[in-house]
Amino acid sequence: MDIEQSSRQSIALPNLVEMVTASTRYLGALSDLTDDDVRAPSLLPGWTRGHVITHLARNADGLCRLLHWAETGEVQFMYDSAEQRDADIEAGAGRSAHDLRVDASASAGRFLQAINELDVRHEDNPVARRPGDASFPAREIPTHRLVELQVHHADLGIGYTPEHWPAGFCDVLLSLVVPDRAAGPSMLLRATDGAGLWQYGEAGDGPTVEGRACDLAWWAIGRGDGSGLTSSSGELPALSRWR
Repeated sequence: MDIEQSSRQSIALPNLVEMVTASTRYLGALSDLTDDDVRAPSLLPGWTRGHVITHLARNADGLCRLLHWAETGEVQFMYDSAEQRDADIEAGAGRSAHDLRVDASASAGRFLQAINELDVRHEDNPVARRPGDASFPAREIPTHRLVELQVHHADLGIGYTPEHWPAGFCDVLLSLVVPDRAAGPSMLLRATDGAGLWQYGEAGDGPTVEGRACDLAWWAIGRGDGSGLTSSSGELPALSRWR
């Protein structure tokens, strides 16, 4: 299903068009991968490309569960448990490139269909990724899918990098990370290729870290070594991987 088939109300959802574009780009990038390619390591420690592709497929299905929750009021978190999530990824990671592509395309289609069916009256209904997580309105689900697609497409290590991310997406990602970094380390992130400022942790504490928005975003989610960034303290704070 393409964006032209989506309803008027769905097109108004934040970042829906950007998400569909990112999904189309990602699925297209899988088309030439061989069995050897998908069994090769990704940029994520311990994960092959097959793990990443399987994770994105199960992420689409998990977000469909959140949409069902928003529509019906029946509480359904993205996964039955963290253990089941990990087991599903492991079980699917070793499949052939063809089978991974089929799963990626089918799950993306199911997600877009579910978004298309989200009633405007339910767009503000709160959902949460996991028990205990902060809730967010269902209208933000396309943004969460966009983030997964853009970040994990880069994680595949097949030529799509943070430098290819649109500037607007870097702003979205850096803002989305803010509450998850509330416990620190404290720092102010400043984009040198725009006007973006993001406070992580306590205001007034910690260094100012500067660089291109794409480099800041990649580093803020715990990827890379901070190449291209500078810190007012002379040293970048240590960050764990985000999600």
